[in-house]
Amino acid sequence: MPQDQPMQEAPNKKLSSLPVSFFGACMGLSAMSVAWYAMSNFSLLYSTDSQHNLTYIPQSSFIISPSFADRLSLIFALLAIVVFIMLSIAYTIKLITSFESCKQEFLSPITRPFFATICITLLFLPFTLQRLEVPEIISFIIWIMGAISMLIFSVHIVQFWICHKFELSDITPAWIIPVVGLLDLPLALPLFSQFDVMPDVGFLISIFCLAVGFAFTILLCTLIFARIVFFAKLPDKLMPTLVILLAPFGAGVGAYMVFISMQALTLGENSLGFLAMDSTPYILFLIGLFLFFALLPQIIQIKKCCPFRISWWAISFPLAAICIANIRINTEILEFPKSFALLTSPLLNIETIFSFFSTSLLIFTTLVFIWLIVRTLVGLLKGELQNLS
Repeated sequence: MPQDQPMQEAPNKKLSSLPVSFFGACMGLSAMSVAWYAMSNFSLLYSTDSQHNLTYIPQSSFIISPSFADRLSLIFALLAIVVFIMLSIAYTIKLITSFESCKQEFLSPITRPFFATICITLLFLPFTLQRLEVPEIISFIIWIMGAISMLIFSVHIVQFWICHKFELSDITPAWIIPVVGLLDLPLALPLFSQFDVMPDVGFLISIFCLAVGFAFTILLCTLIFARIVFFAKLPDKLMPTLVILLAPFGAGVGAYMVFISMQALTLGENSLGFLAMDSTPYILFLIGLFLFFALLPQIIQIKKCCPFRISWWAISFPLAAICIANIRINTEILEFPKSFALLTSPLLNIETIFSFFSTSLLIFTTLVFIWLIVRTLVGLLKGELQNLS
């Protein structure tokens, strides 16, 4: 018996090193499935629009095959579900066998916001389940679980911030995650639009999430920039979390579009036509795009500044969210070209520019995901989980 005890403790010791932030991988994979599905729909719309014609640059240079994009969407959907199931089982075992380790994670002001990644994953799983043709009622139940847990956790985390004293060094970009979670909450509402009460309820949910989400986005971004600029730089292992700053603006585009669509369903108007006259989604996307280019050197240099850690998965969801926002705006430009007529000239074709950029950004992000998946698998197979945490 004494000889067997170390063998039994070893797996538990490894699982005690499993960080809750690993659920960020599920968020990213789910969002990437949505991004490729959006690209599939955009490519299909592009190829079937008989009135659309790119005069200056060949159409095939920028448009990905709809069938190829659809397959990649399915692959990422499967990966997201498999990873979520495996992590849920592993973290449940950790909760049972290493409760103190979980408690320390929850009590820490640095790691507590990462518990929101579980809630956000539940909010995105309906998209992946839809791709796999799972009955809609299951997706709806999972979304309800995610929405309720997200609202409860958001209230809790704000209460936690208000009721405790913190040092400026405790503030990290991860504090934004519960805020992003609120902006993600309305995104799946169009999947359940056949419910009679959904337009009215969806309108109230989306406007609430937008109001609270962006109020705290402004507040937290100010605090994070103050910490980075005036106090101290982030530790090397937390440098990848800087990319989280992109997430509110990428997710905000989708949340605002859902708000407009729910408002239009309530009023009985053409949602897309109304959206074409509203500049808010473009403002949000362009802010996110500016931050993307500002953070791009950090993304490229992450490998030099610190060894690979699970925290690197923090870059996955924000990049995927920006891709989704870009493709959705690109789709709107294609469907309502007259709204952008003033921006199109022989020297400037906005459709061409957005098509090129959305395709390039999606390919770049996919390559980042492939590297993250491969590097994580290599680390896990080598038994490096404790070192990767």
